[in-house]
Amino acid sequence: MQEPITYSEREKTPAQRQELIDNARAWSVAQGAVPSARAEELYARYVAGELTLQGVTEELRRQDAPRVAAAAAQAASGASGTPTTIPRRAEMQPEQDFLT
Repeated sequence: MQEPITYSEREKTPAQRQELIDNARAWSVAQGAVPSARAEELYARYVAGELTLQGVTEELRRQDAPRVAAAAAQAASGASGTPTTIPRRAEMQPEQDFLT
């Protein structure tokens, strides 16, 4: 039997949890990253009281682990002298590249 989830004072109700997710999503979108459909599913489970924020984070990291490991391995083996970056999933790409 799974132990009940204990939430902090600012996330006790579904409405409070939804507000936290809405704020986080708005921040992400403002940074040019749109959450994936899988992330949205996890957010809905958090709002419903099935997961903690830590659980959402752990699940997203677990899903990204193979991609991050592959990028790290590529960076370690690629001695091209140019900096390498970890590739982002397509839905996490900014709509516009402001840095170039």
